[in-house]
Amino acid sequence: MSALRQPLLIFLALMLVVLSACNMPRRSTPTVSGSSLIYTAAAETLNAQLTLANQPPTTPFVAATFTPPGFFPSATPPPTLPLPASASPAPSATSIPCDRAKFIADVNFPDDTKVNAGESFVKTWRVGNDGSCTWTTSYAVVFTGGDQIGAPAAVPLTGNVSPGGTIDISMTLKAPVDGGTYRGEFKLRNASNVIFGLGNQNKPFWVQVKVPVAAGLLFDFLTQADAAAWTSGVGGEPGSALTFDGASDDANGAAKIVDQVKLETGATSGKILLMFPKHGDNGFVTGLFPVYKVQSGDHLKVRLGFMIPSGDSCGSGKVEFQIYSKEGDGELKLLKEWSKSCNKSLLPIDLDLSALKGKEVRFAFTVRADGAFTDDWAIWNSPRIEH
Repeated sequence: MSALRQPLLIFLALMLVVLSACNMPRRSTPTVSGSSLIYTAAAETLNAQLTLANQPPTTPFVAATFTPPGFFPSATPPPTLPLPASASPAPSATSIPCDRAKFIADVNFPDDTKVNAGESFVKTWRVGNDGSCTWTTSYAVVFTGGDQIGAPAAVPLTGNVSPGGTIDISMTLKAPVDGGTYRGEFKLRNASNVIFGLGNQNKPFWVQVKVPVAAGLLFDFLTQADAAAWTSGVGGEPGSALTFDGASDDANGAAKIVDQVKLETGATSGKILLMFPKHGDNGFVTGLFPVYKVQSGDHLKVRLGFMIPSGDSCGSGKVEFQIYSKEGDGELKLLKEWSKSCNKSLLPIDLDLSALKGKEVRFAFTVRADGAFTDDWAIWNSPRIEH
């Protein structure tokens, strides 16, 4: 028997003795000596080795590096984990003003709607309460700038409007009599008389309309002649009142509408305005007409000449035709004058009134004798203002 197996057999014999002792009846638990503990450990080791020897081979075991929880090597920084949604910083709250408006819509008359001159109309806006306070009937819409277009200074709201609610605001307006584009601006006023508008910048809401510029005949001096103030005189005197449509040969002069008379051209007239100066050297006659508001593009047009009362010639007639303007209680201002003698033709006049745009004016027609008044049958043929 080989030297290697002999100790193994001795060890197995010892193990049988120990096992036999364990199966014998015992009255009390014996004290285990140190040498018995050694033999027992040796037997368990041998048994384990024999068991492993009979097992099939397995994948070699590789020891893994153990990292304690929460510990990260210094060479590798800890990962950055995103915060949960609930942990994100909450946005700061924005304070909503008590009074703030929001424009919703033009219910009617949107921008640049055409409205006839002088026509009344009802404009309606839809406005929202974009603030944190309720609007009451103590609130009002107020005119703040631009063209007033007949708007009142203030119009109270017709009902309460809670935050987030809307209201239709209506106002009666009136288009100007002159052509052009007009814009009126409005805001709201609270019960404490504080004015506020749209958004944080307090902008106004508005109405913007277009009044068509009148075309054609705008002012007919013939139809207005009997409403004019007539005077006559001599030289530089102020003159005295003259009755309109008096006798043509009145020594104080004459101012009247005549029809179907012979003109210096040889033609027969329609209705024309005859103005004969006061008898005397350098006599004159003047008519101051009713107020007219001048619009952009207005022109005063007329043809100047002489009437032939009899025969075929207008004789020695020679006068100065003058057109003046008068604003309010101001003085008469000469716009233009023309010297005319009887030469068998009428003098066409086209006077641009642009310098008087927007002004309320009274025009005055004057005829002055250039020396003697003889044969000064001066006429204004189709005097008018047109566009």
